[in-house]
Amino acid sequence: RRILEKYLKRKFPRNEKIDTSNIVSIRMGTTVATNALLERKGERTALFITKGFKDLLHIGNQSRPDIFDLVMSKPHKLYEEVVEVDERIIPSKETEEKDGVCKGKDG
Repeated sequence: RRILEKYLKRKFPRNEKIDTSNIVSIRMGTTVATNALLERKGERTALFITKGFKDLLHIGNQSRPDIFDLVMSKPHKLYEEVVEVDERIIPSKETEEKDGVCKGKDG
């Protein structure tokens, strides 16, 4: 909605549906960032993940190319630090609850 409002210079109220007939395609600009991360040519990175899932990427799915290989090598982590957060946050219309945790409101 914010992008449409910026470029079409009109409001798109949250309680109204958006006419998508004029949208030809949507692109995500992640290729450069993903390549920099995989090639380890960017800034130092941290993984922000929902509390309780800190080891998720370390554990993975336990698939192995050679099931009987006793010496398995794992690729190096792409992140330097893991930060557990109480929940994911949606940047727009966030509210702070009494315990100091920001919770996003969808819409």
